[in-house]
Amino acid sequence: MSYRFSALLLAVALIAAACGAGGAAADPAESTTVESTSSTVVSSVEPTTTAAVVVSPPTSRGLPEPVRVDPLPASMRSVTVVSGNPAYRGVLGQIDPDRIVVAPVALPPAPAAEGIAPLTGLPLSDPSVADRPAILAKIDNTPKGRPQAGISQADMVYEEQIEGGFTRLAVVFHTNAPAVIGPVRSGRSTDIALLGSLNDPIFVWSGANRVHGALLRRQKIVDLGAATRSEYTRAKDRPGTYNLMTDAATMQAIAAKSGSGGAPPPHFEYRSDTIGLPPTARPAKSFTVEFPSVTARWDWDAAAGGWLRTQDGTAHLDADGVQVMAANVIVAEVKQVSTGAVDIIGSTVYEEQFLGSGRAWVFTDGQVVEATWTKPSIDSVATWTTPDGIPVALTPGVTWIELAPGPPGK
Repeated sequence: MSYRFSALLLAVALIAAACGAGGAAADPAESTTVESTSSTVVSSVEPTTTAAVVVSPPTSRGLPEPVRVDPLPASMRSVTVVSGNPAYRGVLGQIDPDRIVVAPVALPPAPAAEGIAPLTGLPLSDPSVADRPAILAKIDNTPKGRPQAGISQADMVYEEQIEGGFTRLAVVFHTNAPAVIGPVRSGRSTDIALLGSLNDPIFVWSGANRVHGALLRRQKIVDLGAATRSEYTRAKDRPGTYNLMTDAATMQAIAAKSGSGGAPPPHFEYRSDTIGLPPTARPAKSFTVEFPSVTARWDWDAAAGGWLRTQDGTAHLDADGVQVMAANVIVAEVKQVSTGAVDIIGSTVYEEQFLGSGRAWVFTDGQVVEATWTKPSIDSVATWTTPDGIPVALTPGVTWIELAPGPPGK
């Protein structure tokens, strides 16, 4: 078990399953803990009852079994891609960006209407913003790196596990261009799948080890990393290594001047007057994603219309003192494999493979929907669907995606 995912739910159906058909309705004080294992999801209801229900594996609950096509040959897992030591043993850096590895379950989201931001579904004050490239910035998420600058102005945020069980943020800016973002940190091969769906984005990063750096530079990106650019500064009020900052507007201006980069496609479906949540949606009050060295808790704030983030027991504040909030939070269970590299203290450098298909939990509008994520290729946009293949429609606004390691990869 690589992480524990728990949720404080108001779901009547779960209590009824645990207590029998005549069970009482759930009380808001009761909680549900969902633990990820290789074959089952184990649910327990506390503290008002000791009853427990063991739910069958996802496929027997109606979640579709992914249809694998064009599998990678086993030999690719140990090929040395770049000269040097150690050899790269991941997958994302060794596969063509357009190669289909799993059958699509649903069509990607339709192009955004004119004047609508493709990554948030919100109206744009300046419609021309939709045509500029997105920025994907690697930002620290350790205690020394917090508070982060600019993250509350992001369109999307991915949280990925790195060495030692800590996490790093891959922050996507498109609608806004904060004057200060950071602290900027290094890339990982995990980022390959995130960059691919953004259509030639600007990549803001401090560098990487020799092998991973070469793999990332091979991707279709506008490389404005600190290794080759001078548009970075060191913040005097932050500790070394955690003080590299830059300006999103400057990065956008560089890309515009060179004519490089492409506009990102829409990444999500959104609710409207005619499209609502599926009937499987259950009310949710809060939930927690536990990485080995980081605990992220999200609490629904109905008045604010979003999920407020707490990290390791304290409110997650940005550099302006604003608590991080998202309209939607998606927990995606992904395969995690060793890349063959270790950091300076000997910790394994993992790759989280957001490619193929897996389980997901979509939290939106104070509800949770169990879903399946499907990302057929590195370059494709992921879809989030119900058991019958219908996309789960989100609330327009900022979306966080928690890449939670599932069963260990082989």
